[in-house]
Amino acid sequence: MTSTPPAGFWAQAAEDPERTVLVAPDGEEWTAGRLHTAANRLVHGLRAAGLERGDAFAVVLPNSAEFLTAHLAATQAGFYLVPVNHHLMGPEIAWIVSDSGAKVLVAHERFAEQARRAADEAALPAGRRYA
Repeated sequence: MTSTPPAGFWAQAAEDPERTVLVAPDGEEWTAGRLHTAANRLVHGLRAAGLERGDAFAVVLPNSAEFLTAHLAATQAGFYLVPVNHHLMGPEIAWIVSDSGAKVLVAHERFAEQARRAADEAALPAGRRYA
């Protein structure tokens, strides 16, 4: 009789935290434990910014480990993740942030200028903008 693997990412990360679960485009390997820790850190940061279950946060991120971390954090904490295409300009990002009701904007440093413009236009307080 074979055993079935534990269901869900969190159970699997707890059972085998050293298992490689992600290889980033640059070849960097992420273990389940590292990804789990990063998602937990983001959840705590978003909660510290005032997010509660059912709140939304927007991200301007490339396809990356950071995007998967944001997805896992949203799933874990019951937040809505609003992915924003990184090719958009500040006013377009601002409209999505405002229309979605996102309370926080997370952006990759490559998109910092457009994200800053968007956050200003959407009137997001400084404590709710992250890179």
